[in-house]
Amino acid sequence: MKHTNTLRKRAIAIALALAYTEHAAAQQAAEPAEKIQRVQITGSSIKRTEAETAGSVQILTRADIDRTGQTTALGILTTMSSVTTDLNSASSSSGSFATGASAVEMRGLGKVATLVLVNGRRIAPYALADGAQENFTNLDAIASDAIERIEVLKDGASAIYGSDAIAGVVNIILRKQYEGAQIRATYKTARHFEDLRNRNVSAIVGYGDLEKQGFNTYLTIEGYKRDGYSTDDLREHYPDWHRLTPGRSTWDARSSFSPTGNYYRSSTNIVAAPGCPAEAIDPSDKLCKWDVLPYTGLNTDSKRHAIASVTNFKIGSDIEANLELTNARATNDYIVAPFSTSNGSATSTGNIWYDVYGGRMVGPYYYPKLPVGHPNNPYDAPVEYRARLMDTGDGFNFNSTESEQSRVMLSLNGTLGKFDWRSAAGWMKSTGTKATRAPSAKGYTDAIVNGTYKFGQQNDRALLESMFPVRTTEGKAEVKFFDATLSGEVAQLPAGPLSIAVGTDVRSNAYEMKSSDNVLNGELVGIFGLQVKDKVNQYAVFGEATIPVIKRVELNAALRADKTDGSDAHVSPKLGLRVNATDNLLLRATAAGGFRAPNIVESGNGLGRSSIVNSLNDPRRCPIASQLNNLIQNAPNATTADKAQANTFRNNDCQASLPSFVASNPDLKPETSRSFTTGLVFEPVKNWTLAVDYYHIERKDEIGTRATADILKGEASLPAGQLIRVDNTGTDNEFIALARKYAPGNTVDFQGIGKLGMVYNPYVNTGKTRVSGIDFDADGRFRVGDANIRIKLDGSYMLKFQTFLVADNAYSENQAGTYDVGARLRMKLRGALKLGAWDHGVTVNYRSGFSNNSLDSPTYCATQKVAEQYLGYCGRVGSNTTVDYNLQYTGIEHVKLNLYIDNVFSQTAPINWRDGYQPSAQFRVVGASATYTF
Repeated sequence: MKHTNTLRKRAIAIALALAYTEHAAAQQAAEPAEKIQRVQITGSSIKRTEAETAGSVQILTRADIDRTGQTTALGILTTMSSVTTDLNSASSSSGSFATGASAVEMRGLGKVATLVLVNGRRIAPYALADGAQENFTNLDAIASDAIERIEVLKDGASAIYGSDAIAGVVNIILRKQYEGAQIRATYKTARHFEDLRNRNVSAIVGYGDLEKQGFNTYLTIEGYKRDGYSTDDLREHYPDWHRLTPGRSTWDARSSFSPTGNYYRSSTNIVAAPGCPAEAIDPSDKLCKWDVLPYTGLNTDSKRHAIASVTNFKIGSDIEANLELTNARATNDYIVAPFSTSNGSATSTGNIWYDVYGGRMVGPYYYPKLPVGHPNNPYDAPVEYRARLMDTGDGFNFNSTESEQSRVMLSLNGTLGKFDWRSAAGWMKSTGTKATRAPSAKGYTDAIVNGTYKFGQQNDRALLESMFPVRTTEGKAEVKFFDATLSGEVAQLPAGPLSIAVGTDVRSNAYEMKSSDNVLNGELVGIFGLQVKDKVNQYAVFGEATIPVIKRVELNAALRADKTDGSDAHVSPKLGLRVNATDNLLLRATAAGGFRAPNIVESGNGLGRSSIVNSLNDPRRCPIASQLNNLIQNAPNATTADKAQANTFRNNDCQASLPSFVASNPDLKPETSRSFTTGLVFEPVKNWTLAVDYYHIERKDEIGTRATADILKGEASLPAGQLIRVDNTGTDNEFIALARKYAPGNTVDFQGIGKLGMVYNPYVNTGKTRVSGIDFDADGRFRVGDANIRIKLDGSYMLKFQTFLVADNAYSENQAGTYDVGARLRMKLRGALKLGAWDHGVTVNYRSGFSNNSLDSPTYCATQKVAEQYLGYCGRVGSNTTVDYNLQYTGIEHVKLNLYIDNVFSQTAPINWRDGYQPSAQFRVVGASATYTF
């Protein structure tokens, strides 16, 4: 706590020093106002200035981007308080559908509710839909050095852009032209953890002056490499409290699945197999152990490159053309350990999965024990042999994702009399392949039972291939589009000109995603797949008008009609009101309708998908499992092996995995929304502004599967067969026997409640969400002598977030500030001081604390049977404050040098009792870049 208070005092001192240094003198020497030009701003088809918008638009310029020190589009965007992410290629697990990609979201409504544009138009969605459902824009496909600015509209805009713009719009605008050549190199690494590092090299070369020569063309190339690391590399950084959190007391314990193995006769009778090296014998329980942590971890050898070529040229005197060519490729490899017998599970644990081609559930399947007479079975009964198959390491077992995205677009802009017109046509494509290995139910069983696989030897590769074949998921998205817009002033009203815009948008969308046949046939243990392939066309017409009602009062109205093959047309309206109450006070408000059309995975032609819901709390079994686990964890004489077993048993119910099967539904309706914003912009003195906006969004008919927590909550009222529980008596008895080893009088058992087996959960239009909050930002600049100083504050406070619970037929309690949604308040305070060739910048990042309770565990600490002495840590995740520093030096001709220090004071992340220590926890990261301009 003392360290946290010291950090906050430092942060406040820095902010105050920047904000109030010789403020009075600053007002007398304020910078001249920037020249305002009329350009097209995100959120409107009519050319206007930023100050004229009725909705809140936040802009990051190229200078702002350079100060962040970020070398990826995702990194740049998440420096804004209103933008967050639930998908980051740097930290997503190897089990994710959408490995190798990054995405953003706003308002906590998910990445499918935030529309991402490049130069005002969409790019093809990532080829591997996240969760096998969510089509989204992959930010890793955008070369960060080609970005000129980013505009974020914090308001619904379906009336302008169509589907997906429910929570807001992110428009990434590339450089329009460039003359000369420039090369930039950046290197970043963490202090005391050098394995966390990345490198970025970019180059841009351009030629031509659009005004003088009638053309400009440039090419930018960017390469990025991030090194991964194993859990072992992070071992010394794990805090002591991590071991105390539920289910993690043995997180770093050596595995009993060792190269020479152990015989698991029961939970209370485990014996080391012959041949174990003396140093591998655990002195406490005499079992043979192996350290698996060096072989597991996050992704490594992540490499990608992106190319962007933009050519602007004039056709005659009135038409300007723009040809854009972009391409990006990426490879992400994960660290994976050699396989083990039974894939690391107990032979008494049943596995269930789905045969998509056969349309049936497979299982329960049990991994085989060594039969009597097997060369490695010294007993007169079948025995479970826990061994590591070391010949499946050294590259045989792997996990890799490769992706590529391209776009070709030609846009034309010109004038026709008093009107401006613009149009574009383009083609874009995205492909992705994820490949890894998995155990074959037949191949693995035959090799073990028949003794074909020889333990402790290098087996024939063909045999290993039959036991652990390669499985793949391949995806492809292809989009062709044409759009056209005509805008201009059509009449002069008493209060000013009436401006309108009309246009059309036509798109052809093709998408396919398919698991390999060995998955779709149900051949691989516990592996779920999908198959979808379809094509839909979308058509839209839209109109917009800016109407000066009276002096200082302007109304903006927009209407768009969208038609998708196989569904009814949808109309999206929007109204915006802007009132210049005084010369220094602007009042604004918007009301909008939004929608998201069903994507091809959700409604298209296909066999559906099967998948696994992870980290699930079983409300019927978890309290029992936690109680049994505590008997073992709290026993003073419990061995590490027994504690590890108990944690595994407990986690099977408290961090459970639930197989599910979901079918496409051609009768889905679009998701719809209505949103309202109201706010003000106040300029108390020249060059100092304050903006505050309230937002409220209600989304209904949400497309998705019913929330699993909601299904479990209403289990008693479910139709027969929707939720399947399977007999788990064998494993349950092992758990109970282990507990009685240390608590002989224990009477706690599972009361005949089966383990979660599978849920049938088709796509439906049942979801509802409502969210409200306040956005605020402040901006000021002044001079002190020769120094230019600028202060920027932006933040967002979530007032309410509720989801509709079918089981209760009512909205949930407010989830803002809980584990489900996270922090209510996110805020960034930036200060910059430029003096001569030196440009300093400081950013204070703040995120408020939140409760660990959630919809699926409304009394988390009690459900987990957390000891009383830890309840203070368990109940709430504390607030988080960090400080970043950047420095730029331009005193050398043609050279620009930058220094970046993230988390200057090495502030540790707050204790998170529910998630435990996260590998992406806060380190002090130091980076440097050098830019040379020719």
